Amino acid sequence: MRKLVIFCSLLLLTACATPYKQAKKATSNGYFDTKLQEGMYEVVFNGNENTSTAKANGLALLRAAEVCLENAYQSFEIVRKTEDFTEKEVDTGIKIFGGTLSNIENSEPKITLVVRCSKKADLLYKAEELKTNLRQRYKLK
Repeated sequence: MRKLVIFCSLLLLTACATPYKQAKKATSNGYFDTKLQEGMYEVVFNGNENTSTAKANGLALLRAAEVCLENAYQSFEIVRKTEDFTEKEVDTGIKIFGGTLSNIENSEPKITLVVRCSKKADLLYKAEELKTNLRQRYKLK
């Protein structure tokens, strides 16, 4: 019974995680990328409160690989990486001293990568290989 509860909980968390999709703007959930100059791109992935930092990092890497491939590059390296977290304040419903107790709960990860792409397979990340591996890991088509 306990295994069933754990499995259902994981399934529910996975279903609520930020989907891998293009964001409407840089602050929306999903990915967003910008060409900085020839061969240089900024890739942002914004997760929601159910997206782990590890998964947000993986999806940012996946998008970086796809951006490189879409622009006829074979490999890339990370020039700069930042991780930010937006914390949400949640009302606990507990009344204390005439006020309400609140709790900071569930942070939303935002991963920003600046990547330099190469036409050759000479940089750290091989775009096609990474794309294939990460799509399999996260069960994306």
